[in-house]
Amino acid sequence: MRRFTRFVAAMNYRTDAEKNAGGKEGCYAWNATDGKWDWRAELSWRNPGYEQKDNYPVVCVSWNDANRYAEWLTQQTGQAYRLPTEAEWEYAARAGTTSARFWGDDPNQACRYANVADQSKSPAGNTWTEQHACTDGYWYPAPVGSYQPNAWKLYDMMGNVWEWTCSAYAKDYDRSEQKCTEKNTTGPLAVRGGSWFYKPAWVRSAFRNGNVPAHRGNNQGFRLARSL
Repeated sequence: MRRFTRFVAAMNYRTDAEKNAGGKEGCYAWNATDGKWDWRAELSWRNPGYEQKDNYPVVCVSWNDANRYAEWLTQQTGQAYRLPTEAEWEYAARAGTTSARFWGDDPNQACRYANVADQSKSPAGNTWTEQHACTDGYWYPAPVGSYQPNAWKLYDMMGNVWEWTCSAYAKDYDRSEQKCTEKNTTGPLAVRGGSWFYKPAWVRSAFRNGNVPAHRGNNQGFRLARSL
């Protein structure tokens, strides 16, 4: 979050949520008061609808926003940063494991490793219908690094917020997952990891989804890879 703030200030950058890109206003977000997801014009990465501090993952950012940040960081550091391919993401998330999740097959161990749909209550007293039988301490996203990492010391690979990849999304694997797509694509991009409201069946190393480049949600962020 802190570096993204510096990027915005340095580039005088306006995110897709702030520009109402793609014909949608603001950010697609869960509201604990009305208990539903909807496009909410007043929300963006600055105010995603819940408490947001420097040590929280940045959310309400589109694929376009994530790529612009990676380009800026590359210019600032002289190192080549980009979104990971979908295959790279899963390889890193698994950390050498073949189980459903990097910690094993038991979804109810999730709260030691991830922020997921659990037994916690929302600020309005809601509970998830389908949940992990544990408590992770947060309803919305948790601060980065709040849970145990995988075997390769990577934090938050599961749950917390969805993460953009640079790969085009295909319902069935067709090798798109092994490469980055063109920056000017309009088709769906693969997102991985699940998020803070995801039920057990969806918090798995193999679970995948796709969103169009201008999509932004208060359950979606990104992480970067560095080319060596």
